[in-house]
Amino acid sequence: MSGLWSVARRCLVVAVGLLVLFWPTVAGTAWGDEPPGSGEVSRTPLGPITALDKELLVKVRLAGLWEMPMGEEAGTRGGSQRVKDVGAQLMSDHAFLDERVVRLAGQMGVELPDSPNADQQSWMAEMRSRTGAAFDDSFANRLRAAHGSIFPVVSTVRANTRNEAIRQFAQVCNQIVLKHMTLLESTNMVTDAGLSKPVPAGAAQSAQGTVDADPVRTAAQTGSADGPSALIVLIMCLAGAVVTLAVLRLLRPKANVK
Repeated sequence: MSGLWSVARRCLVVAVGLLVLFWPTVAGTAWGDEPPGSGEVSRTPLGPITALDKELLVKVRLAGLWEMPMGEEAGTRGGSQRVKDVGAQLMSDHAFLDERVVRLAGQMGVELPDSPNADQQSWMAEMRSRTGAAFDDSFANRLRAAHGSIFPVVSTVRANTRNEAIRQFAQVCNQIVLKHMTLLESTNMVTDAGLSKPVPAGAAQSAQGTVDADPVRTAAQTGSADGPSALIVLIMCLAGAVVTLAVLRLLRPKANVK
């Protein structure tokens, strides 16, 4: 038994050594000390901005480029009055955001797109090929999926940006995106497709919605979702072995003293 105890002590020393050596990595993984997608910092007249800050500006601009015209067309293509009303509100809100994102990006020297991306263009083409109830279904689900995709980006920037102008803008975006999701859900037409990750029009939706036309950075999603790392599991196993052997040593029968 003394031999086992000696091995256990050596294991404990190794476990402690590994923990000390890799603690910065373990702590950063478990608690996300670094803002996801922070990356390279650029200097602007309004202060430093990160790659994720720029990404927010680009995504908000892209959202407005297709949601404003689709919101307007809901007034003529939509079958229900509720969809027409929601479309009008989305168009108005995105016009408000678009004006501000263009001005803010100009002040920070961030280049913005001038046309929707390929996936957004596919959604627009799909909606423009439909009227009435078919348009309503496409409108509610395509827009709800798109808003659900950008919502985590907005929240991540709001929580982690070091730029005050970006933080204030993200705060406004957060409120409007949440408002739009609620409005779209109020049509009672949002299905599983609208609650999944967005896919290009005509693409098959996988069981888990793994195709993402507007992905959130992996670092913002996987920090703790995948469970503890192999290193943490190893340290826990070693510590468990040490504790078990220590308990067995305490419980072993004492030699009779004569």
